Amino acid sequence: MNVLYITVDALRADHVTSEIMPKTHGFVDKNMEYTRCYANGPGTPWSFPTLLGSRYSGGTDGFGIPGEDDVRPTLAETLQEEGYATAGFTDNRFASSDYNYDRGMDSMWDSGATSSEKRLKHEVRGRLDQDGLLFKAILRGYHLIDDLLLNIRGDDTRFVRAEVLVDQVTEWIEDRENDWFAWVHPMDTHAPYEAPDEYQRQYLEEPVSRRKSQKLASAATHRPDDLSDKDWQLQKQLYKAECQYLDDQLERLFTSLPDSVRDETVIVVTADHGEMHGEHGLGGHPQQFWEEVIHVPCGISIPGRSNETIDDQIGLVDIPPTILDSVGIEFPPNWDGHSILPDDDGVVQEREHLFVDVEPELNRDHAGVRHANNWKLMRHDIEGELLLDLNTNLQEDPEGDQSNAATQQYRSLTRVLDEHLDEMEQRRRGETSGVEDEELIEDHLKELGYLE
Repeated sequence: MNVLYITVDALRADHVTSEIMPKTHGFVDKNMEYTRCYANGPGTPWSFPTLLGSRYSGGTDGFGIPGEDDVRPTLAETLQEEGYATAGFTDNRFASSDYNYDRGMDSMWDSGATSSEKRLKHEVRGRLDQDGLLFKAILRGYHLIDDLLLNIRGDDTRFVRAEVLVDQVTEWIEDRENDWFAWVHPMDTHAPYEAPDEYQRQYLEEPVSRRKSQKLASAATHRPDDLSDKDWQLQKQLYKAECQYLDDQLERLFTSLPDSVRDETVIVVTADHGEMHGEHGLGGHPQQFWEEVIHVPCGISIPGRSNETIDDQIGLVDIPPTILDSVGIEFPPNWDGHSILPDDDGVVQEREHLFVDVEPELNRDHAGVRHANNWKLMRHDIEGELLLDLNTNLQEDPEGDQSNAATQQYRSLTRVLDEHLDEMEQRRRGETSGVEDEELIEDHLKELGYLE
């Protein structure tokens, strides 16, 4: 049985609809749809340890995952050990080989994410005084060179389009004769939103320029108070245009599989996190735990299984064990997730507590937990702590904070979250670290908009 694993960057669950993404919605609707799937972090750096390794990011110092001496195997390593051909296709630096996500991959198409220019820049850092004038001059020069190369290549977007990744993965699949695992991570719905003009025209009278979309995305993330209602509306329309473009490309990927291959392929579609468009006065995917950021789509197609709508709460950390379960392979006992396939009685092992955290250094004031009953405790560092009941406060109005009123819920979720953080601290003391190159990480954070 083959596996096609699609993890879209920054795709909100509420945009996988018949109006905006009809083909993707149709895929999810006709298979196993998990309506309450949540990311275990508010961005790529914190989601991908779960997506490719079923491990909480909070348990690893630094970013990414440890190297090959790690005691916890990745999804690709586990499948590779079972004889699968494995390949990854990504243009997100935080989901690339720079952060050890090529572990277990026979092939890794991440040249855009780990370009020779970036590697040379990294090498220069190691050889020059980073406080010296020469290094600073070269650093400024690289910024100009990067922009120049973008124009020389004629690229009209910051990230590789889904069209290119689909071409790459379909070509790779065509050459496989035995079981294979292909992971593809499209970046199109990540800001800045730069859909082709024909898709923008479906939502706007005239397409906007690359420069304008980049400027708008930067302001939405770093200076959201500067945006007018008209600006937010434009940002929303640009995002929808990207969703529709991606929808067509995903359909092209689905239909590229011959029926004989499709009948032997498990297909998973999900996202690493969502996106905000003015809710709570925020844009992009801030390092907070609002529903718009952590609620993601999830659909799983398994040959021989009927379509189901599953409303039990699950986390991205549960996806890798579910993939292995679907192809009849036992998942490693030291993984953090569990299989969410319905048993013979149709019962799913719901995740009672969904944990979210952020930062390379564990911060007890910057983490959260979402209970299956829709109570949610969020610690947003300097912004403070909120206990919300989403059954009665679906919009997550901070004025509905129940920290002082719902004493039992507050104590229970506080205890559970602190116990989880205790375990993460213990792991950090006893296990191999991830990537800790501060300069490299800062570059990648800036490129993806986390830093200005």
